[in-house]
Amino acid sequence: MVMRLVDHYIKGYWYCALLLLGACTASVAAPPTLQDADTITIMPVAYPAGQTAADREETLESLYGTLDEYVYKALLRKMALKGYVLDRPRGWTRPTDWNSESLMSRTDIELSRLMPESATYGAFLFVEQVKSESNPLSSSADGVASAVIIHRQSGQAIWRNSGHGEFGENHLLQGLLVSLLTPNKHAAMENAFGEIFSKLPEKQF
Repeated sequence: MVMRLVDHYIKGYWYCALLLLGACTASVAAPPTLQDADTITIMPVAYPAGQTAADREETLESLYGTLDEYVYKALLRKMALKGYVLDRPRGWTRPTDWNSESLMSRTDIELSRLMPESATYGAFLFVEQVKSESNPLSSSADGVASAVIIHRQSGQAIWRNSGHGEFGENHLLQGLLVSLLTPNKHAAMENAFGEIFSKLPEKQF
């Protein structure tokens, strides 16, 4: 009789242990994916460390906005079509070493710690190279960029990509005045980031 009770107790113990293990396993959150991203916080564009403010100046920038504004508005349209909602950092101060080389040398976990607490998913945008050329007949610009989307709480990168963008105008064909008013570097970087995020999978509902 005693042996039966002991045997019954042992079986009950292991049964409870298996139930507890199953519950713990089920409670472990699945790795974050883009499909979980209801809102993506677009972090400020990072430029190469050696690039000066003068290097980034554009014709009539006060009209078109900074590259941050220009790219953000372009991504708003592109990513909305894919089902994503964008946001800007709130309650956040930009670190002093906010440049492409510094950020790209950090691990994904280190990048996640730079994100504002209001963000769950953040996109880091890196301008790796941008240059422009202009002469009386034409003007052009090209740039190389990359981006990574990180889940802040886990410190995991859930998507990354890179792209190249170009923009050029013929002053004779388009008219010198119109050509001079076009922000070539902005347009080239918009094309680069547009190429990057065009590869972002559509959100499934």
